[in-house]
Amino acid sequence: MFNHVGCPPLQELDVVTDPELGRFYTTPSGMRVPSVTTVLGQTSDKSWLQDWRQSMGEKKADRETTRCLDRGETVHSLAEKYLNNETLFLDGNTTDNVRMFNQLKMRLRKIDNIRAQEVPLYSEVLGIAGRVDCVGEYKGQLCIIDFKTSNGIKTRAMVADYYLQCTAYALMWYELTGEQIDHLTILMAVEKSAVSMIFQDPIDKYIKPLRQRIKLFNTNKGLQHVI
Repeated sequence: MFNHVGCPPLQELDVVTDPELGRFYTTPSGMRVPSVTTVLGQTSDKSWLQDWRQSMGEKKADRETTRCLDRGETVHSLAEKYLNNETLFLDGNTTDNVRMFNQLKMRLRKIDNIRAQEVPLYSEVLGIAGRVDCVGEYKGQLCIIDFKTSNGIKTRAMVADYYLQCTAYALMWYELTGEQIDHLTILMAVEKSAVSMIFQDPIDKYIKPLRQRIKLFNTNKGLQHVI
């Protein structure tokens, strides 16, 4: 059984998706801020994505994108329920999705003293918001914990934006709760592997690059928020 220690109440946020700007949240004070995934997604080099789509063909690429999104949602949902000590019903899930969740289970068992799962976070200082997968202790160390799925093995360089995403959650968490989180843990189920991957690091070296990406997004979109 996983122990849940809870956290201060976190208010649900209104969210809308703008076709051009991306996903935006409205904070309790009425401030409209972009999601951290929108900021990172729109300020990263996506040239590889267009090359991939051309090599696959548009229709096949669309099908694969949908499959990967569905897979990610399924594995996330199973992980959340597992950490909530809920009974899991795996019938109806694809064999690959169940296998990838089972990859994560060995690592999920090292999580405890869970503060929160799938809660909205925001920072009016940074001007961003988002939903964090899990805030808890991994092997006794308080971390922002993020769940990812991948077709193949990733290097640290390939998941650079995941580090920035988790750093944003840590800073938002501190602003809202006063609890400092200095480390991030990314747990990744890999379809073409027998085992999952783990990426860990302190957040300190990612704060400046995160602020630079937020500033770039605001500049590109003509937004006024300055950090």
